Amino acid sequence: MPFGFMQRRYRHLRRYRQIVEVLLRYGFGYFLAQLDLQHLIPFRRRLMPPAPPEQTRGARLRSALETLGPTFIKLGQILSTRPDIVPEDIAAELSLLQDHVPPVDVQDIIREVERELGRPLEDAFALFETEPLAAASIGQVHRAVLRDGSRVVVKVRRPGVEELIATDLEILASVAELIEDRLRPERFSPREFVDEFSRILRREMDYHLEAGNIERFRRAWADERRVRIPKVYWELTTSRVLVMEYLQGVKVDDREALERLGLDPREVARLGAEVFLRMVLVDGVFHGDPHPGNFFVMDDGSLAIIDFGIVGRLDQETMSAVVDLFVGVTRRDTDRVVRGLIRLGALGDDVDLRPVRRDLEDLIDRHYGKPLKQLELGPLVQEVLQIAHRHRLRLPPDLLLLGKALVTIEGVGKSLDPEFNALEIAKPWATELIRRQLDPFEVARRAVAEGMEYLQLLGHLPGKIDRSLTRLLRGELQVRFLHEGLDRTVQRLERTSNRVAMAIVLAALIIGSGIVLQAQGPIWWGVPAVGVIGFVLAAFIGLGLVIGILRSGRF
Repeated sequence: MPFGFMQRRYRHLRRYRQIVEVLLRYGFGYFLAQLDLQHLIPFRRRLMPPAPPEQTRGARLRSALETLGPTFIKLGQILSTRPDIVPEDIAAELSLLQDHVPPVDVQDIIREVERELGRPLEDAFALFETEPLAAASIGQVHRAVLRDGSRVVVKVRRPGVEELIATDLEILASVAELIEDRLRPERFSPREFVDEFSRILRREMDYHLEAGNIERFRRAWADERRVRIPKVYWELTTSRVLVMEYLQGVKVDDREALERLGLDPREVARLGAEVFLRMVLVDGVFHGDPHPGNFFVMDDGSLAIIDFGIVGRLDQETMSAVVDLFVGVTRRDTDRVVRGLIRLGALGDDVDLRPVRRDLEDLIDRHYGKPLKQLELGPLVQEVLQIAHRHRLRLPPDLLLLGKALVTIEGVGKSLDPEFNALEIAKPWATELIRRQLDPFEVARRAVAEGMEYLQLLGHLPGKIDRSLTRLLRGELQVRFLHEGLDRTVQRLERTSNRVAMAIVLAALIIGSGIVLQAQGPIWWGVPAVGVIGFVLAAFIGLGLVIGILRSGRF
């Protein structure tokens, strides 16, 4: 067992026990057995037969994560976008995770704001509403009015949540070590996933970073009168408190409210799709959670966008690979689609391309030649994700986030306009993207950049070859041999041999003490003292041996 895991386990033993209890309650005791963690199970629970599950595994996992709190709710939400890790039925359930919790007492929130700003609340705000506008697992939002009369919302990190999340992330890191060491999953690194998840969660907790995201989108859309991004009040913003302009409107999917404002729901649907597609295909930076609670329409018909805690980014290489995928599908060129997947890093050298190519050809054949009006983005994305899960393709996290966001956009669009088709709206943007990617000057620029990289590589190659040959001639080259799976076997053999040794010592003490009882020597209560001491030692060793066996869960 890794030393780091042992350290973290005993430092956070109480939280470990809470997690174990929840996993047992929702029928995931077998997972603990796979990781050889039965010793964390309370003894009373080991003697209780597991209750038969009444819900699907996805529903039980969702309930367990909601019970465990903010870190695990966010973990489930991220896993719902990763078909390369969880199957479709579980991903569908995890996408339903709700991040709503009872609000924190307003006095605790006020103390947090005053501590962060370094001054009394009334010095910064003329009014601070005690009733929260929203309460989530990480932050709580209150409406307020500044001293100059500006209406704002104040987003405050929940007191104590930082310590809880730090503990949970350490526990997840130790569990990831165990999964890699004992289950050895193929084409998926739990450690890398937990590292990425930790980075995402810590970024979401830092309101300075969210404020920077808001400012970036605000500048990008400064010339577009149909889009409103809130203003950030930097002088009142810290890593734990975010103060921004209050924008009021109706949810983008509230058809009746839109009609009362005299707005055409079909035009609203088209505006929302155009805004999001421009973010993706032009700016390369997009809102990562475009659900109706974050997109709403103001009285003048403009689209207001809030909550930039989750932001996706597509670099030039990813965009170029996406173009290969799009062109390959439209031209029925499976080889180009495969090349696009290779450029995305989804296909490793050890992957058998034949079944992947066969599934891609089936996908293309089902949709090739259909007019855009008959193509639905949601089912198409789901089919792609199913192929990704079936073949364990490792798609970039931001691309998976984009797929989920596009499905959300299409769902909202269809609720406003049954004829809504995201692919038709995306066609001019996609055509422009392809034109830019295939432009001769752009192709030449990429060729020159790649050529320079190869020239640099060739320039360093002679030196590397010379150093390698020198080490070879000196006999300094070493070959490291790693036997996978041997550590766990060795640990079990050591544990078994230790117990056998203890059992032998126990038997010797009992036999020796029995003999000593017949001999002369100091007498305690009419019995030879040496024999009594031997039996007491034997009792303690035997008790320790029994406890160790029971804690391991192996009778």
